[in-house]
Amino acid sequence: MSNSIEAEILFRMPELDAPDAPVLLEAFHYRFHPIWSIFMSHIHHKDVVHVDTFSMIPWWFVTKDHIHFNYNLAGGTMMGMGTYNFAALRLIFGAEPEECLEANVKAFTEGVHHDCDYEFKTKFRFPGGGIGTAFSTLQGPTIWHPSYATVTHRQVQVSDPTLPADQIKLVTREVTINGFIHAIFWHRVDITETFEIQDKSTSKTLKKWTEKQSKKAYTPRESGDAEIAKLDGEYYWMSFRYQLEQFVNRVKGRPTAYWVEREDSLNQMKMVDMAYEKSGLGVRPTSKFKA
Repeated sequence: MSNSIEAEILFRMPELDAPDAPVLLEAFHYRFHPIWSIFMSHIHHKDVVHVDTFSMIPWWFVTKDHIHFNYNLAGGTMMGMGTYNFAALRLIFGAEPEECLEANVKAFTEGVHHDCDYEFKTKFRFPGGGIGTAFSTLQGPTIWHPSYATVTHRQVQVSDPTLPADQIKLVTREVTINGFIHAIFWHRVDITETFEIQDKSTSKTLKKWTEKQSKKAYTPRESGDAEIAKLDGEYYWMSFRYQLEQFVNRVKGRPTAYWVEREDSLNQMKMVDMAYEKSGLGVRPTSKFKA
């Protein structure tokens, strides 16, 4: 599908609500890897104020004649690698973007490649004023750099019964997931929490310190989570393989631990359209083909 018009046609097909309906799943494979669940367990949606996401593919991996750069086939980096960034933003905020504030692109200008962005940086505003940024390129530097998402939470008060009545404890949390898109090559979740003890009446800082921890999980058993550990998985499974496991479960009528619902996919495509409209390149063209 090329835009939200085609997404509506696809995901609203009456056949999908019929008995023994075909199984339709958008391939956001990284959401099925155990490390994504671990990462999300450290995210508090209502306290997220800023998210920065990054992904890239080196220039030598994607040639100009690749399908990613064919306008008539919905070419463009936001449609390719960048859609993973956008999905990550939506999941981390637990909400849909209200507005695309910025969409700066580098795009080809000739032939079938015209208006195909090969690099972009976008900024979105989410409910409550949170800001999410996304950068991606399919013509990146020679040396590959793993994807990441860095999440900054607002400072909040936390309970500490050991403190005197006239003091409060505050924490600011930053969580980064590295290498999330495929996860098999290398990944890590870094959690940094900055604590403060303040005088309740004057707000004067009496003590301040930082605590850090890192987590990895190439298999569900390494997750440290009792529910995740029950799932199948091996250290050599890519995120694609984890997704395939759940897809087969759904086809066979078994319970699925993770899924991408149809409404989720519809909202995702609206976000992509929002960014393309802001960029000036326009949404990807709707196909004239009708089944």
